[in-house]
Amino acid sequence: MTTVAVTAPMGCASINSAGLMDALVKVDRVWRLTRDPDDKGIFEISLVGLDERPIACRDGVLLHPHVTAAALDPPELVIVPGLDEDLEPSFAHNRAWAPWIARWHAAGCRIATACTGAFLAADAGVMDGKEATTHWVAADAFRHRFPRVRLTPERLIVDAGDVISSGGATTFLTLVIYLTERFGGHERAVWASKLLLVDGERRSQLPYIATGPLRDHDDQLIHTVQSHLHAHLHEQVTVGELATYASVSVRTLNRRFRTATGQTPHAYLKSVRIDVAKRLLETTVRPVDQVRARAGYTDPTAFRRAFMRATGLSPRAYREKFGPRPFDGDAGRPPR
Repeated sequence: MTTVAVTAPMGCASINSAGLMDALVKVDRVWRLTRDPDDKGIFEISLVGLDERPIACRDGVLLHPHVTAAALDPPELVIVPGLDEDLEPSFAHNRAWAPWIARWHAAGCRIATACTGAFLAADAGVMDGKEATTHWVAADAFRHRFPRVRLTPERLIVDAGDVISSGGATTFLTLVIYLTERFGGHERAVWASKLLLVDGERRSQLPYIATGPLRDHDDQLIHTVQSHLHAHLHEQVTVGELATYASVSVRTLNRRFRTATGQTPHAYLKSVRIDVAKRLLETTVRPVDQVRARAGYTDPTAFRRAFMRATGLSPRAYREKFGPRPFDGDAGRPPR
């Protein structure tokens, strides 16, 4: 059996730790009940606390650790669950885990992270120079804090050998499927995928990424340019025309736009157009060609290529996944 230690962060949703543990236990238990009653299982799991006190979760749930970090014999695998959505205080509150993660890793333990648990592993230094992933929402904060990690937030699972990371709040289920295959074989992983109703073949966060409008800055000129872009998405606006509209040079506009938003005007326009297309596909039954035109694309091939690059799905496949669903009895009727 693989000895597994699940760290228990404080002040986070109980599902982050308890849900991950329960899924690991369920994989073994149901295999034994339905496939092989003599099977001993592949995971021997312990919930680890920094001390013996119950771990207070954000939602009022108390988790009782099986063992303290100081008393734990180095396991074969350490899993670090995600932090709270209010990331910065949660990270500060749980940084005491980083030295333990570093110590376990130095002792030969593999480290696996779910969602923003990657912040603690990166803080421990075990991700330096390696590829890793985390929740796409936290990608910018991660890059800023840990520039030595090669972050790939579009990926759902990254296996760097001694460090495995997964992105997204509930992708701990996908991580469980992956770890089941890694330590128990493909047949068990397929069974676990069917049991948990989880697509174990998911490998990308791209379809789920929802970029914001990047308006959290103080440059009023750039706010004016952004508003102008949003109002003229259906037109073929050039950076030169935007500079003329803002009464600045192209060089000045590019510099100020990048400083304010982190993107060039051209890159920003592309991301906004894709976001508009995504929202229309999610909320309306307009034909794809109408969606394309509303998003400012005149060439169907260019639109499909740009959409695929941004989401990993074709526009039609994206609508099938995220678009409006008719209620029973209303099949074929557009949503109100």
